[in-house]
Amino acid sequence: MPKTQSPDPDTPDTRTSLVRSAVRLFAEKGLGAVSVKDITREAGARNPSAVYYHFGSVEELIKEVFVQRFTRIERQRLQLFAALDRQEPAQPLIALMEAALTPLMTTCLDEDGRRYVRFCLQFASDPRFDINELVDEVSLVSLEILSQRLVQNLPNIPVSTIEARFRHGFLLSLVQAADYALQVEQGTAPPVEDYVRECACGLAGFFAAPVA
Repeated sequence: MPKTQSPDPDTPDTRTSLVRSAVRLFAEKGLGAVSVKDITREAGARNPSAVYYHFGSVEELIKEVFVQRFTRIERQRLQLFAALDRQEPAQPLIALMEAALTPLMTTCLDEDGRRYVRFCLQFASDPRFDINELVDEVSLVSLEILSQRLVQNLPNIPVSTIEARFRHGFLLSLVQAADYALQVEQGTAPPVEDYVRECACGLAGFFAAPVA
């Protein structure tokens, strides 16, 4: 009697293809408009249950899409935070925002990165997911550091207010990135350094605004 094989061997190629297909489809059609069948067909997976085999659920696949590229952004951001520690910036809050935003905005310079930021904007506003829980779940250290440094830089703002603004600021940064991605595609984008500086000033003002 022949041995029963697993429905879809857990190969890196299949898993990677599913993630790549998912981010492309989510960016183009939206999280709510893409089915499991769409993803498996786009990825060329042999088994229609490949998403469940590799990730357990669509929600876990969506989180994997977010985390996989964000880890690259995370590494770059941590390097910039470390460089910032070795300097004495005249405007520490704006410099902190620039360090946080630069890896996200430079992501928009390639096509896959532009798809990713559009996906992230949907992900961050989807009620199925809580970015704070995800930070704890997968240890997104750069976001934890950023939150701590905002508290240090804004001693006159209550911590609870900073935490609320941090959630809103994360979403605002994705809106900024998605807008930059569009400008890049249209050929109207300013140099990334200039765009980062403008966005950093806006976010710094948002975080430092007086409490009502």
